[in-house]
Amino acid sequence: MNYQKFKYVFFGGFNVLLNWTLFYLIFHYVTFKNNVEVLGLITISPYIFALLTSFVVTFFTGFLFNFFFVFKQNEHAPKFGNRLLRYFATNMGSLVLNYFLLKLFVELLHWYPTPSQVLCTSLITIYSYLAQRKFTFSKKF
Repeated sequence: MNYQKFKYVFFGGFNVLLNWTLFYLIFHYVTFKNNVEVLGLITISPYIFALLTSFVVTFFTGFLFNFFFVFKQNEHAPKFGNRLLRYFATNMGSLVLNYFLLKLFVELLHWYPTPSQVLCTSLITIYSYLAQRKFTFSKKF
């Protein structure tokens, strides 16, 4: 394993553990496993609320880890804002995949939400690494 992959696994692993911890805490102790009504306009299932809320936090921690520690930038690379927009785009792909997989596991297969989220993350990790390396933090763009 090269050093960049090691750093991606290390910092990504920390971010994933943070995501799982937040997901668990939000699902159990913020929503108390009940639907969440947002501004009286929409009702969100507790596990989707936990997914979205934990995503907001780990989106930023993941970007900062990748930008400053994993994918070192040279002086010719696009700057912080450009990378952040690319990171946002690739993470939206991850979020959409996560959403549909989580719905599949919980609503169709009737699996418990927390282990389902762990499985979703495991399945999406390869896509995420490739997207970050080839697009977000590529030295070619």
